[in-house]
Amino acid sequence: MSRYAVVDIETTGGNRDGNKITEVAIVCVDDGVVTEEWSSLINPERPIPWGITKLTGIDDAMVASAPKFYGVAKKIVELTEGRTFVAHNAFFDYRFLQREFSDLGYPFQREVLCTVRLGRKAFPGLPSYSLHNLSRHFQLTRLAEHRALDDAKACWEILRRVQETAPATIEEAAPKPLPPELDDGTLEQLPTTPGTYFFYTRQGLLLYVGKAKSIRDRVKSHFQTAGNSKRDLEIRQHVARVEAREWGSDLVASLMELHFIKTLRPVMNRASRKVNFRYTLTLHPSAPPGEEVRVSTTTDEDASRWGSRVMAQAARTRVYQEAFAVEADGLFFVEKMRQFRQILGTEKVMERLSEKMSPEDVLSGDHEIEGAGRRADEKSFVVVRQGQLQEVRFVDAHGEVEIHALENYPDMKRLVVRFLA
Repeated sequence: MSRYAVVDIETTGGNRDGNKITEVAIVCVDDGVVTEEWSSLINPERPIPWGITKLTGIDDAMVASAPKFYGVAKKIVELTEGRTFVAHNAFFDYRFLQREFSDLGYPFQREVLCTVRLGRKAFPGLPSYSLHNLSRHFQLTRLAEHRALDDAKACWEILRRVQETAPATIEEAAPKPLPPELDDGTLEQLPTTPGTYFFYTRQGLLLYVGKAKSIRDRVKSHFQTAGNSKRDLEIRQHVARVEAREWGSDLVASLMELHFIKTLRPVMNRASRKVNFRYTLTLHPSAPPGEEVRVSTTTDEDASRWGSRVMAQAARTRVYQEAFAVEADGLFFVEKMRQFRQILGTEKVMERLSEKMSPEDVLSGDHEIEGAGRRADEKSFVVVRQGQLQEVRFVDAHGEVEIHALENYPDMKRLVVRFLA
C-alpha cells in the first residue's frame, strides 16, 4: 500500500536562516485516493517582505491571527506519520519543516520523494521542471499559484502522472538500504545532540565530515533520504565506520565542522575545503536589467566572499530572490527586472539589491558568545578578538577549561556574523 503526504509550504524567504513558514498544506493519498486535504496560514512572527507578498498574496494582516507553528505542529506530525513525504523541490519544504520542528525540540524524520527529480526522469527533454511549467505541460488547473494547498494538489497530480508513465522511477527513488558495514544498532547509539560526525572507510580513510543539531537523525538521513548523486552513491558504497563528537550548540558544531573539513580535508567535502575565497558580488547600476548584480573576483577583506564561482552565483540568485522574489535563472527574469526598474526606478532597485548584498562576513570588535556546553554543568564560548576568530572555550562548573583553537577563515567568520545578527 502506498501512503503519501504531499506537502507544500510558503515562507518569508528562500533561505532557511532567518526566514519562517507562512502557510502549509498537506494532501494525504492512500493507494492513489486522496483521503484528506488540510492547510493553514501560519504566523511567522516577523514581517513578510513586499516581494513575497507580491508573489504569494500572503501579507502581514492575513497571518496576524493565524496560529504560530507550534499550534499546527501536532497536526503536521499526525498527517505525515507513516507516509512518504512528497513535495516539489522536496528538500526545500522538508528542511524548512525540520528546522521548525528542531526549534521545538522534536526530530522530524520522514522518507522523502521529490517530484522535480521524478519529473526529470519520467519526462526527459522538457524545458523546465518548475511546478508552474509542469502544471502548464499537463494542463492542470491551479486556482491560486504560490498558495500552499493548490500547489500541493498540483504536486500530487504530477506524482500521479509519474506513476502512470514511469512507475519504475518511484521505485528507484525509494530509500536505499544501509551500507553493508553499518546497521540500525550502530546508528541508534549515536547522540541526538548538536555535533559533528565523521564517515570513514574500512581502511580508515576519512570520507566526509558533517554537522547536525541531532547527530543521529542527520546521519540516518544520509542513508534514508539520500539521492543518487555521485557523492551519495560513494558514501553508501564505502562508509564502514561513523564517529561523532558532541559540541553542545549548533554554532560551535558549525564552526568545528568547517574547522575539521579544512584541516583534515575529507575527500567528499570538496567545496568547503577551500580556504581562499576570492569571488564576490558587485553592483552595476548602468547594466541592463537582470545584470545589475555580477560575480567578480576581489581581494577586499570587507566584501562578502565565496570559494567558488558556483557558490557566488548561488548567492547572486539569493540576492534577487530576497530583494524581489524573482528567480535569477527563470524564464521571464530579465523582463521582470525591467518592469521593476520602470515601476520603482533604477535607484530604488539598486538600493534594494545593495541591502541584500551587504557584507555578511565582516566581523569587528571583541566577542565572547556564550552557549550550551556538552554537559549540563558546562558552557561554551566562541571567542573573537579584534574581529578575528580565536577559539572555542568550554568551561565547567569547577572552572576547568578546554580550548579548541579556530582558524580565521571567511566562511567561519560569516557563521559568527549571522549568529550575532
